Amino acid sequence: MFLFLALLDSPDEQEKFAEIYNQYRHFMWYVANQRLKDEHLAEDAVQEAFLALTRHLDKVEDVHSTRTRNFLATIVRSKATDILRKSRPEEELPEKEERSGWESDALEQYLKKEQYNALVACVLELDDSYRVVFEYKYLYRMTDKEIGDILGISAKNVNVRCFRARRKLQEMLRKEAGRYEKA
Repeated sequence: MFLFLALLDSPDEQEKFAEIYNQYRHFMWYVANQRLKDEHLAEDAVQEAFLALTRHLDKVEDVHSTRTRNFLATIVRSKATDILRKSRPEEELPEKEERSGWESDALEQYLKKEQYNALVACVLELDDSYRVVFEYKYLYRMTDKEIGDILGISAKNVNVRCFRARRKLQEMLRKEAGRYEKA
């Protein structure tokens, strides 16, 4: 942790980072280990995620929020996926986790939930290289440059991946809508 603290400029940033580190390191290791199935590689993924976090600490507003937890989970999953690609590029990556939407009683809210779930399902079906960029851009509202820094790719490449992800999602949603019309 001291190496990471040395990378930060102000005592406030160092304090915030230390708090995040102490609160989430075990959670992040668990997320990485679920994907990697290797304790040592999971440690590597967590360390890489914390290194990336030092460059984007300003994205964390409230250390204890669900948004921060999700942000960290996204970063560590991305780093774990990178490790998998480097170690086993020809093998298929682990299945993506399922996510559920919000619940409501009204018919209108139910239809919105169904649309939301269809969108989430389509996002989860995207290749990891597209899905991660899409999450960073639209969920965390990061710039192409910030995303590129985290993923180790150029801002232009981020832009291209985002464009392709949107196009792929549009195709998937059209197919999904076609299924409902035929039913």
